[in-house]
Formats: sequence, structure tokens, C-alpha cells
Amino acid sequence: MDTVTAIFTQLGVDNTLLPQFIIVVVIFVLAQLLFLGKLQTVLETREEKTVKLESSADETIEKVSTMKAEYKIKMDDANRTALKTATDKKQKIALRYTEQYKQTEKEVNSFIDASRTEFSKEVASNKEKYLAEADALSQSLVQKILQ
Repeated sequence: MDTVTAIFTQLGVDNTLLPQFIIVVVIFVLAQLLFLGKLQTVLETREEKTVKLESSADETIEKVSTMKAEYKIKMDDANRTALKTATDKKQKIALRYTEQYKQTEKEVNSFIDASRTEFSKEVASNKEKYLAEADALSQSLVQKILQ
């Protein structure tokens, strides 16, 4: 104990140590009641509103990512379905019009063949008629030249 007293004496501690200690404790208790308690409440409130909202934001981001993935899957499925439907309809229409085209082509070809044979008959009949008149015309021409 003598050593402790010698150390305190060397440090300049005297009989005022106890009143100073009491004053510091009283000021700490008053500061705790008036200032530090409120400061602790403010800090905790701030932490709740920032850090805890960050975890809430992370949860919201995860939800958004999940919803985005679901949306993409549904859109891909809808696109595939629409493409399949459009392709099926296009094939049906192409098949129907191909058949109509072939039918119309047959009709046009038969009309062309009929017209060709009719025209050939007409040309043949006119050819005979003009060849028959050719003798008379050539004789008429020869007579005019001789006159």
C-alpha cells in the first residue's frame, strides 16, 4: 500500500481525488441522462433506417430478379407459341393457295391449248383460202404487167 501511496504522491494526487472522482461520476450520469441516452437513441434509429433498409432493398432486388426471370420465361414461351401458330397458319394458307394455283394453272393451260388448236385450224383454213386465191391473183398480175 505504501508503494501505491508513493506512486499517487509522485503523480500529484492528493486528498482531492475522491471529490474529483465523485464530480466526474455525477457529470457522466447527468450527461448520460441528458445527452448520451438521446444520442444512443438517434444512432439506433439511424441504423434501423439505413442498414435494415439495405437488407430490405436486397430482398426487393431478389424479388425483382425472380420476377424478371419469370417474365422472361413467360415471354419466351409466348413468343414460341405465337411463332408456332403463325407458322402453322402460314403453312395452311400456302398449301391452300398452292392447290388453287395449280388448279388455275391447269385451267389456263387447257384454255391456251384450246385456243392454240382453234387458231391453228383458223390459220390452216385461211391458208387454203389464200393459196386458192393466189393462182387467180398471180394471173391477174401477169395480165396487168403484159398490158
